[in-house]
Amino acid sequence: MWPFKKIRGSRGDDALVTIDEAIAFVAQRWLAFDAAIPLRQETSLRDRIAVFAHSVDASLHRRFPALAAASDQVILLIVAKGVELSGTVDRSDIERELGILLPP
Repeated sequence: MWPFKKIRGSRGDDALVTIDEAIAFVAQRWLAFDAAIPLRQETSLRDRIAVFAHSVDASLHRRFPALAAASDQVILLIVAKGVELSGTVDRSDIERELGILLPP
């Protein structure tokens, strides 16, 4: 899922597995968030993702301690890829609203 080349037997393998697992974790959390948290209908996707990212940040770091040192940009990509993986929002909508390009 993550577009970076894997290096056999390195710490890079562990990092890539952690990121893939974190994305899957975020996707599950997004589905629960999207179903359970009532936001006004006029709330933009960008704002919904921001509220969600804030709510999932602590549990993401607890579950994946290796991400504690990750930059905000890496966390944003993990959150955005998780939302995409959930299948509830089109990739192009996420990219447009967040002003980023998601890796394949």
